[in-house]
Amino acid sequence: MNNQKPLKERAAEKIAKIKSFKNIEVIICIVLIAVILLVYGLVRTAKNKAESKPTAATVQSENVANAETKLAEILSQISGAGNVSVLITYDGTSETVYAYDSTKNVTVREDNSGGTTLVTTTTEETSVPVFTTVDGVKQPLVTKELSPKILGVIIVAEGAADIDTRLKLMRATAAALDVNEQIIEIFIMKK
Repeated sequence: MNNQKPLKERAAEKIAKIKSFKNIEVIICIVLIAVILLVYGLVRTAKNKAESKPTAATVQSENVANAETKLAEILSQISGAGNVSVLITYDGTSETVYAYDSTKNVTVREDNSGGTTLVTTTTEETSVPVFTTVDGVKQPLVTKELSPKILGVIIVAEGAADIDTRLKLMRATAAALDVNEQIIEIFIMKK
């Protein structure tokens, strides 16, 4: 151990060696700029991915707005309806149903006479959700999306003063939304 130089001397030699390189400050600055740009790019990419994923509430509100807009456009094309506005109210939000691995157990029993009596006991167990990989991201597999129940529909139309037009608006809305006509209210639009 006596053959080795003290730590301070070795560090001083290393620093002197680094300083002997021409334009070392420029090289260090270039490396620092490259590292900063790399980190900035990674942070920006992560931020864009986080912002691009819509939340369930955002998707739900967009679907509601689209349904109202489409229905208003269709209803305004009914003869005598004129300008139409629509409001749809829902009970809660949409529900997502995920796929699960399930096991089924079936029991068959034989009777004493040698014949087979089919006594079926079926037990179904669901346990683990099924996942799939989309664009490198592991996500649960969705089997279906259940829309929320429609509680009521309000229609405001310029031509709602005419009874025949009101009936056409009501029937068209009930058919388009698959709802009972009793939850549809139609009003005359103010001028």
